[in-house]
Amino acid sequence: MLYEEERKDIIRICLEMQEKKYFLGTWGNVSIRVGNHIILTPSRIGYNDMTPESLVVIDLEGNIVEGTNRPTSEKEVHRQIYLRREDAGMIIHAHTKKAMAVSVRKIREVPCLVEEMSQLIGGGIPITPQYVPAEQHFQLGTAAAENIGNRNGVILRNHGPVAVGRNTEEAVLMVEVIEKACEIFLDQGQMFYAPIPQCYIDSERYRYLYKYGNENT
Repeated sequence: MLYEEERKDIIRICLEMQEKKYFLGTWGNVSIRVGNHIILTPSRIGYNDMTPESLVVIDLEGNIVEGTNRPTSEKEVHRQIYLRREDAGMIIHAHTKKAMAVSVRKIREVPCLVEEMSQLIGGGIPITPQYVPAEQHFQLGTAAAENIGNRNGVILRNHGPVAVGRNTEEAVLMVEVIEKACEIFLDQGQMFYAPIPQCYIDSERYRYLYKYGNENT
């Protein structure tokens, strides 16, 4: 079986997301990229019933490499983001309450309001322009990949958030930051907030990526 440790990591994250109520039923999916392969959660298997053997490995073209189950129906969200983002190591698509609430607002972005957003997300959180029905799998993936850009999070319109990280720990942190950002935005309303200026977003992002933990002062 390919990628046994990565499979265990995915199951651990799924159970953590379920415990926090970030996944509902089987609504929520996780993937890890290893080279030209993507390890995905399967379709219609509960997280408590998931085993390493349940997961599915596909290539970057979407062909199944290993596994007897169908991959998550939202595999295109994962696949198309990986194609555009070489830095992405894990993707988590969650159904968190605050981010879902923001997904129905008539806005195109959650503004960058707190430093966690500038450092970790890389700015505001884009929201895809229109709702894409769940059965339009390829179009949903395209919407996610085209709108996320170089940010580490995107919110699917009338749906939920997608978080991207270089590794497992970072992807989980992105889910938390997206939810926190959406909560702050909803608490403040749309008219009364002071976003972080772009020049500071850029410098804070650079600091996080290249200097964080190595500074003398």
